[in-house]
Amino acid sequence: MSVQREVETGGKSARRIAGVVTGVFSALVLLAAASYSVIVSVVNWVTVGFLAYPVSGVAPFVVISGAILTMPIVIPTVLVTVKILDDSSH
Repeated sequence: MSVQREVETGGKSARRIAGVVTGVFSALVLLAAASYSVIVSVVNWVTVGFLAYPVSGVAPFVVISGAILTMPIVIPTVLVTVKILDDSSH
């Protein structure tokens, strides 16, 4: 009987971990998408609109800023996941 309870608890814990990781990841992706759109708008306004650079010259910087914004998504998701896994193992 106690073995069955441990299995059920493990299943609930796994679902809880998956739910938290999914929620944190989704929130971070949403925030990163919003910040990326702001960065693209500002870069476009400053470089193309204000400084009159060609769009083809600015495009690599927009791609690089998108790549840089993936780090704030991955790193906190990993940190939260490790923290939850560490807390649930004790």
